[in-house]
This record gives sequence, C-alpha cells and structure tokens, in this order.
Amino acid sequence: MSITVTTSKRTPESGEIVTVATRPDGPDTEQPAVVTKGAIAVAAARAAAVLEPGLDRPVGLVGARLRAAAAALLLAVGAGGGWVAFGSLPHTLALPAVLAHGTAPETVRADQAGALHSYQVATGTRVAQGQTIATLRTVVGDELVVRAPHAGTVTALLATPGGTLAPGAGIVALDAAQLPETVRIFATSLRDARQLVPGRTVLVPVPGAGAVEATIAEVDALPIRADALDGTFTVPLPGVPTGSAPVWTAYAQIPASATQLRGPVPLTVSVDLGARHPYEAVFGSGAGR
Repeated sequence: MSITVTTSKRTPESGEIVTVATRPDGPDTEQPAVVTKGAIAVAAARAAAVLEPGLDRPVGLVGARLRAAAAALLLAVGAGGGWVAFGSLPHTLALPAVLAHGTAPETVRADQAGALHSYQVATGTRVAQGQTIATLRTVVGDELVVRAPHAGTVTALLATPGGTLAPGAGIVALDAAQLPETVRIFATSLRDARQLVPGRTVLVPVPGAGAVEATIAEVDALPIRADALDGTFTVPLPGVPTGSAPVWTAYAQIPASATQLRGPVPLTVSVDLGARHPYEAVFGSGAGR
C-alpha cells in the first residue's frame, strides 16, 4: 500500500498554484491545482469583508455641539418670525409745535384812531397787567397810553411807530399768562393732518418737566397760510414752511402742574398713533400710514 501526500505551492515562473503529489515509492508529480483566479478573488473579498468589531455601526456625521447650535438657530429664527408677524412696535409721528398760553396770542388793539407814537416794550418782554406797552397820539394831539390787559409775554409788535392806526387796529400780540398752557401742533401735509384727531395722545418735551402727556382737544377745520404765523411768535418754528404753504393746527392742553411757562417755546412733539406689527414698520404701513 502506497501513501500519497498532496501539497500545494506557487511556481516561481508563472505564479500559478500547483498540486504536488509525493509518494514514498515513486517520483513527485505536479498537477495544476483546481484553484482559479476567480476563486482567489472570492476568497480575498471574503477576507476583506471581515470587519473589526464596531466598524459596521453607522457613523454620526454631526456632532452633539453642532446639533445643539442648529437647534438654537432654529429656535431663534422661529421666535424672530413670530415676533415679526405677531409682535408690536410703538408708532409715533413727529411734528413741529409751539408751547404757549391759549390757542392763539391775544391782540391788544387801539381804542380809537391815532398815530403810534412809541413802544415801551419789545418782543419777548414779560409784562404785568396794566403795564404801559405803547403810546398813541390822537388826531387832536392828545396822548393815549395803551396798557397790557393781562400779564404775559409780548410775542409781536404789530404796528410801525409813526403810522396811522384805525380804531381796532392791532398794536401788540400778547401771550397771556392767565390762559391754559397749550401746545399748538402744526401739520404741513394733508397726510399728517389726518392724524391730528381729538382724543389722540401727544408726548410733549416740556422744558424743566421732561416728557408730558397731553391730549388733542381741538383741531382747526381748515388750514392757514404759513405766512399767517409770521410775527405771532418770538421764536422761530423749525419744520414749519414759509410763504403760502398750507399749515394745519391742532391744540392740546398741558397739565397745570407740569411747568411754569415763560413765553412761547418751540418744540417737536410725538403724536401717538398706536402700535403696528414689525413687518408693517418695514413696509411703511399700519395705523393709517
């Protein structure tokens, strides 16, 4: 009985794997192994498919910190979007104004015809009730004294010394201190004038008292010419046009305890138009604007 030992080896010339059969009682014989290149490839693929432990688990591409940042960003965007759609912003309209007494200066007039001899005051002069403000000379040569009917501030001189005055002609415009302190608000366009309605709140920066709330009590039905305001105040009115431009006027009273006013003061007031959504503020809409 003979025993044949079979082994496999790769030939150095061709690189093929051959089977070597060895018998003790005979020569070795070499036969090509029944191993094809396809079988080798399959074996290699199977070997490569054997993964290290844990390598077959899904890999997380987004870290925990990045996920937290993304969640915070989404939350912020959502909150911002909700505020833009459902939030509110205060809506005000800034307009020129003047703080004085009453709705208009009081006009001191001549009682009878004559010529204005001289003034005893100037614009801005504070006068007491009964104080001499001017002198007139009648047609028969008599001299008449014109006195202040109330305490207040002279806002304008309405006549020219030496000029002839008819009975009832204006001599002095007086901001009468006994009248309620009133802010006169001026709108210079019809669009702004439509916002001046009775009952609307106005924020007034009163000198020495800070911001004071007042309520519009009266509105002139028709506009006046801008030049009609010339000479009625001792102070310029920034923001008010000149010439024949139309000006609409509204009036709001200041609480009596707010300040002790000394003459007309120019201001910029804020008319409260309510509130509007942020997107309305961006696109210029809301509250009738």
